[in-house]
Amino acid sequence: MFLGSGTRCDYWSEFRHCKSLKNCFHHYYTYGTVPSCQQWKEDYHNCREWEKHRGTEAKEALRRSEKIRVAEQRNFIPVWQLRQEPPRDWHVPLNQEKPQDS
Repeated sequence: MFLGSGTRCDYWSEFRHCKSLKNCFHHYYTYGTVPSCQQWKEDYHNCREWEKHRGTEAKEALRRSEKIRVAEQRNFIPVWQLRQEPPRDWHVPLNQEKPQDS
């Protein structure tokens, strides 16, 4: 979220990306539905309202929207298990002669 003097709203570019043919196709292929881009548009208008008039309602609407967006991202479980340290044998050369299981 970009709030403050001398900043710009990037919500419009997010809205344009959301509405792009490539993104719509990808979203439809992945989820079976067309993406809903209305929230990006509302966030853009709230951001512009905040930049022009410093409206507290617009600022609070942006904060709520960003809070929801961050909370939704936390619901996703990472695909890969993150390592705490490298494997013990990371420095050993790979055995090129041994056939690999396929």
